[in-house]
Amino acid sequence: MKDFKNMVLKGSAFLMLMVLPALGIAQDATDAPVIKVKSVEYVKGTFENALLINNQTVMNNNVKTLEFLIEHRFGVAKDSRDLFGVYAPANIRLGLTYGITKRISLGFGVTKNKMLYDLQAKVNICKQAKSGGCPVSVTYYGDVARSAQEDDNFLNQESKFKGTNKLSYFHELMIARKITDRLSLQLAGTYSHQNIIDSLYGQHDFYGASFVGRYRFSPQSSVLLEYDFMLNISGVAESVKPKPNIGLGYELSTGSHQFQVFVCTGQGIINQEYRVFNQNDIANWDVLIGFNITRLWDFR
Repeated sequence: MKDFKNMVLKGSAFLMLMVLPALGIAQDATDAPVIKVKSVEYVKGTFENALLINNQTVMNNNVKTLEFLIEHRFGVAKDSRDLFGVYAPANIRLGLTYGITKRISLGFGVTKNKMLYDLQAKVNICKQAKSGGCPVSVTYYGDVARSAQEDDNFLNQESKFKGTNKLSYFHELMIARKITDRLSLQLAGTYSHQNIIDSLYGQHDFYGASFVGRYRFSPQSSVLLEYDFMLNISGVAESVKPKPNIGLGYELSTGSHQFQVFVCTGQGIINQEYRVFNQNDIANWDVLIGFNITRLWDFR
Protein backbone atom coordinates (compact mmCIF):
# COMPACT_ATOMS: atom_id res chain seq x y z
CA MET A 1 0.00 0.00 0.00
CA LYS A 2 2.82 2.35 0.88
CA ASP A 3 4.49 1.62 -2.44
CA PHE A 4 1.21 2.41 -4.21
CA LYS A 5 0.95 5.81 -2.45
CA ASN A 6 4.54 6.66 -3.36
CA MET A 7 3.81 5.78 -6.97
CA VAL A 8 0.72 8.03 -7.01
CA LEU A 9 2.65 10.94 -5.46
CA LYS A 10 5.48 10.57 -7.93
CA GLY A 11 3.02 10.38 -10.85
CA SER A 12 1.19 13.51 -9.63
CA ALA A 13 4.46 15.42 -9.33
CA PHE A 14 5.44 14.37 -12.83
CA LEU A 15 2.09 15.53 -14.24
CA MET A 16 2.43 18.89 -12.47
CA LEU A 17 5.86 19.38 -13.97
CA MET A 18 4.44 18.69 -17.41
CA VAL A 19 1.25 20.77 -17.12
CA LEU A 20 2.57 23.94 -15.45
CA PRO A 21 4.94 24.96 -18.30
CA ALA A 22 2.16 24.40 -20.82
CA LEU A 23 -0.17 26.63 -18.82
CA GLY A 24 2.51 29.31 -18.77
CA ILE A 25 2.95 29.13 -22.53
CA ALA A 26 -0.82 29.39 -23.01
CA GLN A 27 -0.91 32.43 -20.74
CA ASP A 28 1.95 34.06 -22.69
CA ALA A 29 0.10 33.41 -25.95
CA THR A 30 -3.05 34.97 -24.51
CA ASP A 31 -1.16 38.08 -23.39
CA ALA A 32 0.73 38.44 -26.69
CA PRO A 33 -0.36 41.36 -28.89
CA VAL A 34 -2.68 40.45 -31.78
CA ILE A 35 -1.36 41.53 -35.20
CA LYS A 36 -4.17 42.59 -37.49
CA VAL A 37 -3.58 42.38 -41.24
CA LYS A 38 -5.27 45.28 -42.98
CA SER A 39 -7.34 44.10 -45.95
CA VAL A 40 -6.88 45.90 -49.24
CA GLU A 41 -9.94 47.73 -50.56
CA TYR A 42 -10.09 47.61 -54.34
CA VAL A 43 -11.48 50.27 -56.65
CA LYS A 44 -14.76 49.16 -58.23
CA GLY A 45 -16.26 49.93 -61.61
CA THR A 46 -13.19 51.08 -63.52
CA PHE A 47 -15.32 50.26 -66.54
CA GLU A 48 -18.93 49.15 -66.67
CA ASN A 49 -18.21 46.26 -68.97
CA ALA A 50 -15.51 43.76 -69.99
CA LEU A 51 -15.83 45.16 -73.53
CA LEU A 52 -15.67 48.78 -74.70
CA ILE A 53 -16.80 49.10 -78.35
CA ASN A 54 -14.18 46.78 -79.96
CA ASN A 55 -11.64 46.66 -77.13
CA GLN A 56 -11.36 44.44 -74.10
CA THR A 57 -11.08 46.24 -70.76
CA VAL A 58 -9.38 45.29 -67.50
CA MET A 59 -12.78 44.32 -66.09
CA ASN A 60 -13.60 40.62 -65.74
CA ASN A 61 -16.66 38.55 -64.94
CA ASN A 62 -17.28 37.75 -61.29
CA VAL A 63 -16.89 34.14 -60.19
CA LYS A 64 -19.82 31.96 -61.34
CA THR A 65 -21.15 34.76 -63.57
CA LEU A 66 -22.22 33.92 -67.12
CA GLU A 67 -22.10 36.64 -69.78
CA PHE A 68 -23.97 36.51 -73.09
CA LEU A 69 -22.70 39.04 -75.62
CA ILE A 70 -24.05 40.20 -78.99
CA GLU A 71 -21.67 42.30 -81.10
CA HIS A 72 -23.20 43.74 -84.27
CA ARG A 73 -21.54 45.84 -86.99
CA PHE A 74 -23.53 47.27 -89.91
CA GLY A 75 -21.88 48.04 -93.25
CA VAL A 76 -19.84 51.16 -93.98
CA ALA A 77 -22.11 54.23 -94.01
CA LYS A 78 -21.72 55.62 -97.55
CA ASP A 79 -25.11 56.84 -98.77
CA SER A 80 -28.88 56.32 -98.61
CA ARG A 81 -28.90 53.43 -101.12
CA ASP A 82 -28.39 50.99 -98.23
CA LEU A 83 -29.66 53.31 -95.46
CA PHE A 84 -26.08 54.40 -94.68
CA GLY A 85 -24.88 50.86 -94.11
CA VAL A 86 -27.82 49.61 -92.03
CA TYR A 87 -29.06 47.43 -94.91
CA ALA A 88 -25.56 46.53 -96.08
CA PRO A 89 -24.07 43.11 -95.22
CA ALA A 90 -23.47 43.06 -91.46
CA ASN A 91 -20.95 41.30 -89.25
CA ILE A 92 -22.14 39.67 -86.02
CA ARG A 93 -20.48 37.84 -83.15
CA LEU A 94 -22.29 35.84 -80.46
CA GLY A 95 -20.29 34.96 -77.35
CA LEU A 96 -20.49 33.35 -73.92
CA THR A 97 -18.00 34.04 -71.10
CA TYR A 98 -17.94 32.48 -67.63
CA GLY A 99 -16.11 33.60 -64.50
CA ILE A 100 -14.07 30.62 -63.27
CA THR A 101 -12.59 32.49 -60.28
CA LYS A 102 -12.57 36.09 -59.09
CA ARG A 103 -9.71 36.82 -61.48
CA ILE A 104 -10.02 34.29 -64.34
CA SER A 105 -12.70 33.92 -67.02
CA LEU A 106 -13.02 31.74 -70.11
CA GLY A 107 -15.15 32.41 -73.17
CA PHE A 108 -16.31 31.09 -76.53
CA GLY A 109 -17.72 32.92 -79.55
CA VAL A 110 -18.64 32.71 -83.23
CA THR A 111 -18.21 35.55 -85.76
CA LYS A 112 -20.15 35.66 -89.04
CA ASN A 113 -17.41 37.00 -91.35
CA LYS A 114 -15.01 34.15 -92.19
CA MET A 115 -17.05 31.97 -89.77
CA LEU A 116 -14.52 32.35 -86.98
CA TYR A 117 -14.87 30.20 -83.87
CA ASP A 118 -12.83 31.63 -81.00
CA LEU A 119 -11.74 30.64 -77.51
CA GLN A 120 -10.65 33.38 -75.12
CA ALA A 121 -9.15 33.73 -71.64
CA LYS A 122 -8.82 36.72 -69.36
CA VAL A 123 -6.75 37.05 -66.17
CA ASN A 124 -6.68 39.95 -63.69
CA ILE A 125 -3.02 40.25 -62.68
CA CYS A 126 -3.56 43.06 -60.18
CA LYS A 127 -6.40 45.38 -59.27
CA GLN A 128 -6.28 49.08 -58.48
CA ALA A 129 -6.50 49.67 -54.73
CA LYS A 130 -7.84 52.72 -52.95
CA SER A 131 -4.71 52.89 -50.77
CA GLY A 132 -1.73 50.73 -49.91
CA GLY A 133 -1.98 48.53 -52.99
CA CYS A 134 -1.52 48.57 -56.74
CA PRO A 135 -2.13 52.05 -58.23
CA VAL A 136 -3.47 50.58 -61.49
CA SER A 137 -5.35 47.53 -62.75
CA VAL A 138 -3.41 45.12 -64.97
CA THR A 139 -5.14 42.40 -67.01
CA TYR A 140 -4.05 39.88 -69.64
CA TYR A 141 -6.35 38.79 -72.47
CA GLY A 142 -5.74 36.20 -75.16
CA ASP A 143 -7.68 34.31 -77.79
CA VAL A 144 -7.29 31.74 -80.54
CA ALA A 145 -9.65 31.65 -83.54
CA ARG A 146 -10.27 29.09 -86.26
CA SER A 147 -12.15 29.69 -89.50
CA ALA A 148 -14.79 27.24 -90.71
CA GLN A 149 -14.53 28.40 -94.32
CA GLU A 150 -13.55 26.05 -97.15
CA ASP A 151 -10.02 24.63 -96.99
CA ASP A 152 -9.22 26.06 -100.43
CA ASN A 153 -9.20 29.54 -98.88
CA PHE A 154 -6.21 28.58 -96.73
CA LEU A 155 -3.69 27.06 -99.11
CA ASN A 156 -0.03 27.92 -98.59
CA GLN A 157 2.40 29.06 -101.30
CA GLU A 158 2.83 25.45 -102.38
CA SER A 159 -0.97 25.11 -102.78
CA LYS A 160 -1.08 22.71 -99.84
CA PHE A 161 -3.50 22.83 -96.91
CA LYS A 162 -2.80 22.23 -93.23
CA GLY A 163 -5.37 22.41 -90.46
CA THR A 164 -3.26 24.97 -88.60
CA ASN A 165 -3.52 27.36 -91.57
CA LYS A 166 -6.98 28.31 -90.33
CA LEU A 167 -5.72 29.47 -86.93
CA SER A 168 -4.97 33.00 -85.72
CA TYR A 169 -3.96 34.30 -82.30
CA PHE A 170 -4.15 37.46 -80.22
CA HIS A 171 -2.54 38.58 -76.94
CA GLU A 172 -3.02 41.82 -75.03
CA LEU A 173 -1.73 43.36 -71.80
CA MET A 174 -3.92 46.17 -70.45
CA ILE A 175 -3.13 48.81 -67.83
CA ALA A 176 -5.98 50.99 -66.59
CA ARG A 177 -6.71 53.48 -63.86
CA LYS A 178 -9.93 54.95 -62.57
CA ILE A 179 -8.88 58.59 -62.40
CA THR A 180 -12.07 59.88 -60.76
CA ASP A 181 -15.52 58.50 -60.07
CA ARG A 182 -16.43 59.54 -63.63
CA LEU A 183 -13.25 59.13 -65.70
CA SER A 184 -11.37 55.89 -66.50
CA LEU A 185 -8.46 55.45 -68.94
CA GLN A 186 -6.67 52.40 -70.31
CA LEU A 187 -3.55 51.72 -72.40
CA ALA A 188 -2.64 48.36 -73.91
CA GLY A 189 0.00 46.62 -75.95
CA THR A 190 -1.19 44.02 -78.46
CA TYR A 191 0.19 41.12 -80.49
CA SER A 192 -1.66 39.50 -83.41
CA HIS A 193 -0.56 36.45 -85.38
CA GLN A 194 -2.00 34.97 -88.58
CA ASN A 195 -0.82 31.47 -89.45
CA ILE A 196 -1.49 32.15 -93.13
CA ILE A 197 -1.75 35.57 -94.76
CA ASP A 198 -1.43 37.21 -98.18
CA SER A 199 2.20 37.73 -99.24
CA LEU A 200 1.48 41.48 -99.63
CA TYR A 201 1.63 41.74 -95.84
CA GLY A 202 5.14 40.33 -95.77
CA GLN A 203 4.80 39.09 -92.18
CA HIS A 204 2.69 36.99 -89.84
CA ASP A 205 3.22 38.91 -86.60
CA PHE A 206 1.75 42.33 -85.86
CA TYR A 207 2.37 44.51 -82.81
CA GLY A 208 0.10 47.36 -81.86
CA ALA A 209 -1.26 49.62 -79.16
CA SER A 210 -4.68 50.79 -78.09
CA PHE A 211 -6.25 53.48 -75.96
CA VAL A 212 -9.75 53.47 -74.46
CA GLY A 213 -11.53 55.90 -72.21
CA ARG A 214 -14.87 56.21 -70.48
CA TYR A 215 -16.55 59.26 -68.98
CA ARG A 216 -19.63 58.54 -66.88
CA PHE A 217 -21.93 61.55 -66.88
CA SER A 218 -24.86 59.92 -65.01
CA PRO A 219 -25.33 56.82 -62.82
CA GLN A 220 -26.27 54.74 -65.88
CA SER A 221 -24.81 56.57 -68.88
CA SER A 222 -21.28 56.99 -70.23
CA VAL A 223 -19.40 58.30 -73.26
CA LEU A 224 -16.88 55.85 -74.77
CA LEU A 225 -13.74 56.40 -76.86
CA GLU A 226 -11.24 53.99 -78.43
CA TYR A 227 -8.21 54.21 -80.73
CA ASP A 228 -6.17 51.28 -82.08
CA PHE A 229 -3.13 51.30 -84.36
CA MET A 230 -0.44 48.93 -85.56
CA LEU A 231 3.27 49.58 -84.96
CA ASN A 232 5.35 47.30 -87.22
CA ILE A 233 3.70 47.77 -90.62
CA SER A 234 6.39 49.69 -92.51
CA GLY A 235 7.06 46.64 -94.70
CA VAL A 236 3.40 46.01 -95.54
CA ALA A 237 2.27 46.94 -99.04
CA GLU A 238 0.34 50.22 -99.21
CA SER A 239 -2.66 48.54 -100.81
CA VAL A 240 -3.27 46.40 -97.71
CA LYS A 241 -1.62 48.44 -94.95
CA PRO A 242 -3.91 48.32 -91.86
CA LYS A 243 -5.71 51.56 -91.03
CA PRO A 244 -6.17 52.69 -87.41
CA ASN A 245 -9.50 52.00 -85.78
CA ILE A 246 -11.32 54.91 -84.11
CA GLY A 247 -14.57 54.55 -82.18
CA LEU A 248 -16.92 56.88 -80.33
CA GLY A 249 -19.98 55.62 -78.48
CA TYR A 250 -22.61 55.80 -75.79
CA GLU A 251 -23.18 53.21 -73.06
CA LEU A 252 -26.29 52.54 -70.98
CA SER A 253 -25.98 50.16 -68.01
CA THR A 254 -28.67 48.71 -65.77
CA GLY A 255 -26.46 46.35 -63.75
CA SER A 256 -27.16 42.99 -65.39
CA HIS A 257 -27.60 44.59 -68.85
CA GLN A 258 -25.23 46.85 -70.78
CA PHE A 259 -26.02 48.42 -74.14
CA GLN A 260 -23.44 50.25 -76.27
CA VAL A 261 -24.17 52.04 -79.54
CA PHE A 262 -21.31 53.64 -81.48
CA VAL A 263 -19.62 54.59 -84.72
CA CYS A 264 -16.20 53.13 -85.53
CA THR A 265 -14.00 52.17 -88.46
CA GLY A 266 -13.25 48.54 -87.46
CA GLN A 267 -15.59 45.87 -88.81
CA GLY A 268 -13.74 42.62 -88.09
CA ILE A 269 -14.98 42.35 -84.44
CA ILE A 270 -12.41 39.89 -83.08
CA ASN A 271 -9.13 41.58 -82.29
CA GLN A 272 -6.74 39.96 -84.78
CA GLU A 273 -9.20 40.67 -87.60
CA TYR A 274 -10.14 44.33 -87.19
CA ARG A 275 -6.60 45.33 -86.25
CA VAL A 276 -4.69 43.53 -89.03
CA PHE A 277 -7.18 43.71 -91.91
CA ASN A 278 -8.98 47.01 -91.35
CA GLN A 279 -9.11 49.05 -94.58
CA ASN A 280 -11.68 51.63 -93.45
CA ASP A 281 -9.98 55.02 -93.40
CA ILE A 282 -11.34 57.72 -91.10
CA ALA A 283 -9.83 60.30 -93.49
CA ASN A 284 -12.41 59.16 -96.07
CA TRP A 285 -15.17 58.92 -93.46
CA ASP A 286 -15.29 55.14 -93.80
CA VAL A 287 -17.28 54.69 -90.60
CA LEU A 288 -19.97 52.21 -89.63
CA ILE A 289 -22.63 51.98 -86.96
CA GLY A 290 -22.49 49.18 -84.41
CA PHE A 291 -23.87 48.04 -81.09
CA ASN A 292 -23.01 45.63 -78.28
CA ILE A 293 -25.56 44.04 -75.93
CA THR A 294 -24.42 42.27 -72.76
CA ARG A 295 -26.56 40.17 -70.42
CA LEU A 296 -25.18 38.80 -67.12
CA TRP A 297 -26.45 35.91 -65.00
CA ASP A 298 -25.07 35.48 -61.47
CA PHE A 299 -25.09 31.85 -60.22
CA ARG A 300 -23.45 32.47 -56.84
